[in-house]
Amino acid sequence: MRQRISLLAACGLVAVGLTTPTAMAAESADPVFRLAGQSDLALRPHPETGSPQPVAVSFRLADTGAFAGEFTFTVDRAAVAGIASVKETPGAPQKCVEDGTKLVCKDKGPRPGVDLVATAEKGAKEGAKGAVKVTGTAAGATVTGAETTLTIGGPDLVMRKLALKTDPKPGESQTLPLAFSNEGTQPAKGVILELEATRGLELPERYDNCAYRTDRTSNTVVCTVEGDFEAKATYELAGDSPLHLKAGANALNERFAYGIYPAAAPQKATDAKAPDAKKPDTAGSATTAGRKLVARKKAEAAPAPLRAPDLNEADNKRTADLTVDNTADFAAEDLTVKGAAGATVKAVVAARNNGPAWVTGTGNGPAALVDVVFPKGVKVLTAPAACREVRAAQYRCATGTSVLEKEKLEFPFEVKIEKAVKDAKGAVTVGTLDAKGDLTRHAFDKVLTNNQAAFTANPTATSTTSPTNTPPTTIPPTSPSPTASGSTGSTTGNNASGAAGRSNGPLASTGSTAGLVGIAAVGLFAVGAALYLSFRRRNGGGAHA
Repeated sequence: MRQRISLLAACGLVAVGLTTPTAMAAESADPVFRLAGQSDLALRPHPETGSPQPVAVSFRLADTGAFAGEFTFTVDRAAVAGIASVKETPGAPQKCVEDGTKLVCKDKGPRPGVDLVATAEKGAKEGAKGAVKVTGTAAGATVTGAETTLTIGGPDLVMRKLALKTDPKPGESQTLPLAFSNEGTQPAKGVILELEATRGLELPERYDNCAYRTDRTSNTVVCTVEGDFEAKATYELAGDSPLHLKAGANALNERFAYGIYPAAAPQKATDAKAPDAKKPDTAGSATTAGRKLVARKKAEAAPAPLRAPDLNEADNKRTADLTVDNTADFAAEDLTVKGAAGATVKAVVAARNNGPAWVTGTGNGPAALVDVVFPKGVKVLTAPAACREVRAAQYRCATGTSVLEKEKLEFPFEVKIEKAVKDAKGAVTVGTLDAKGDLTRHAFDKVLTNNQAAFTANPTATSTTSPTNTPPTTIPPTSPSPTASGSTGSTTGNNASGAAGRSNGPLASTGSTAGLVGIAAVGLFAVGAALYLSFRRRNGGGAHA
């Protein structure tokens, strides 16, 4: 019997129609959806006169995919009675009905959930707290609940605006005299300073209580500063821990963001005791030629700092746009295709940024556009996803939102030589759109001779390399694709506003679950500089934004 089974397996025969109990259970299991919301929020105490400041509280499911059923969400407010008032957001489509200390809400769609607003109750004591708990049900699905802890009072850190020079020259450095105030009702038990500069800006100092990351388009610094930062006090960067912002040789249109946030209580990290250097742990080791391959327990990385709730997250962060006196030179590359009539060939359209600066697009738009006029007798069979036809024999290709200095862009086409025309001329042109929607050179591109290159089919030995008698490349305005082969990634948009002000409506708080808002914690690393970034209390400083 065993030999027969082996023979069936060897022949590739598979039994069908047999289902194990485990497989049946897996196939019949209901989908599980998880509610997500803020873990902690701070409410400003009820004022003696006037209305309390509302704060938005939201609970939502992730994308429910093809599930079309209706969800019932139950909001339990019993634990916040006498502390906070929690109601459905006014003005929005009403989905909830009152049921004592509970709200019963119904919703369906791709991201169903509950939108609430919380305010401090009159007479609620400073520091009082309670949790709003939300559970969910749906026919044919399982929902895991979530809760948000509401606390009366807390810190409200306000970052002061820096008077930065917004038109520096490459290589120019300026100090960052950072200052912030605590306009809340409680001290901050430590603060987190977050700095993010686009690629052309440098933050040269290194401190032991800071972590650093550099990626394609940005440089990030996250510093944790310990201490009590009292309410109604203003703090400034200590003189023995300065910070500077330097415009690099590759700087052009840049953005600098700086924010200050209350730090949550330190997380407990699992201690990983290092093995004795003299007596290494040889578990799992192998010996060869007198040397041992040793496997040791890897120490866990320190967790990224988490934020504590802030009474108003709209004023923690500021941004500044800098226009550096610099240039970038976009150049198109000559292209030649050869083939007899009926041949299919590859045509790789190429352009490059000779620098010295890197380039970002406006908002989320492409950093550059490449127009391609195909020679007579050449037909496009396949075009890259980033390219589209804008008129007969003419394509427009879009780069990504950024093009780095010295980066080459390539757009591979597959074309057919329908008619072998000697020295048939086309053109490759790189640039941007002007106000009328016509292709033109970038304003910062001062080299006038290399934005257009020849695209020649079946050249003769005496063929020139510059385009002659080519069709005009000025074409009607279009909506190019925001991505292109050969350039990826994104950067902070150049049209975003500066520091956000205070709002009279509900505060859209992310809560402490947000961690490093706008800054990915992955890839941050600390350096052992034995120097610490610190703030000192400013004497006589008022709490001004």
